[in-house]
Amino acid sequence: MQIGVFTAGDLEPAEMVALAVAAEEAGFDVFAVGEHHNPPYNSSSPATLLAYIAAKTSTILLSTATTLITTNDPARIAADYATLHHLAPGRTDLVLGRGNTAKVFGWFGKEIEYSLPLTIENYGVLRELWRDRPYIWHACTRSPEIADLAAEHDDGLFVFARQTEHVARYRERAGNPKLGVLADDDDLGEALDIKPDRLLIHANSPDHLRQITRATTRISTPTATADPSTHSP
Repeated sequence: MQIGVFTAGDLEPAEMVALAVAAEEAGFDVFAVGEHHNPPYNSSSPATLLAYIAAKTSTILLSTATTLITTNDPARIAADYATLHHLAPGRTDLVLGRGNTAKVFGWFGKEIEYSLPLTIENYGVLRELWRDRPYIWHACTRSPEIADLAAEHDDGLFVFARQTEHVARYRERAGNPKLGVLADDDDLGEALDIKPDRLLIHANSPDHLRQITRATTRISTPTATADPSTHSP
């Protein structure tokens, strides 16, 4: 199991960079940042932020939590993250998500009511444009269609620790299921109960990171191995 940390983006950019550097120094496997375009968030361009972090680190995996497949042009996603993939080879993947703020959809000329068909359509375009892409995960909260989409294309599924209703459906239908979980440090028990392949814990500062580090030392992962796939899903 990979263990990492994530930020929703409600920190200053320099603070997110410092958090990623501290996460690598603490031995975490993954650092992820969400994409948001409304206050109090400062992560409207995760690809730019992760590229800067890539230059400041050397081994930690860099991911998103999430990249908005609905309001972004899939060609733009492919261009931005393919560039990041070349700058940090073997260290990147991304989590695609729909977004949930009607106002933000409007800023991009979209309507939230069509977020599900937009997700499916734009994901198809992204696959066609970016054949040599790194691993892709899909963020799933309440829509079984997203779990089915991930299973159909042998992608990973990301859920919140307390919103796991479609995990069994995904694992049953996917040929090679990989499950990721976003958790706070007070719901690690729920996260571990579903035996994720990747666990990302919400962190908001280097001091908080130290608390998380102490918590994760108590996590038993008997199925973890030294297989190279632990750094390349």
